[in-house]
Amino acid sequence: MEWTEQQILETLKLIEDSDFDEVKLETENFKLHVRKTGAPAVQAEIQAPPAASDARASPANAAAKKAAAIAQPSAGRADNEKAAIPEGMVAIRAPMIGTFYRAPAPHLPPFVEVGASVKPDDTVCLIEVMKLFSTIRAGVAGKVVRILAQNAATVKRDQVLMLIEPS
Repeated sequence: MEWTEQQILETLKLIEDSDFDEVKLETENFKLHVRKTGAPAVQAEIQAPPAASDARASPANAAAKKAAAIAQPSAGRADNEKAAIPEGMVAIRAPMIGTFYRAPAPHLPPFVEVGASVKPDDTVCLIEVMKLFSTIRAGVAGKVVRILAQNAATVKRDQVLMLIEPS
């Protein structure tokens, strides 16, 4: 049986809402290990069927599938990861599927605003996946030109979050 993204998300939601602290699930093409308390271990592996030997087997795509197994996709949102990036701009992309946050807490100001100058190591946003927050850094010095993702919205892997004009 091949798992769909929707089945994975429903399973993760059931686990999150359950009283279980740890769940291990394994099928022929799918492994899921979720630990809710203690060590921050959330692992998922989707193995392509043996007949599939294309680019999906690359380590980068395996990591994407792991991330896809631990977060919710954006429903009804345009796939802006395929949108053309204006010449001279650098796109900051979501490294995983998760919830995009512009600020460290709801009552605090955003990390950056349009027009703000950033350095490569500046934090520009957070992405949350199952209560674990990943810091997203600018990666380049420049000025924030556009913020494309909505605060507290679900973003997809490789979705463009912001555009920066390098300095």
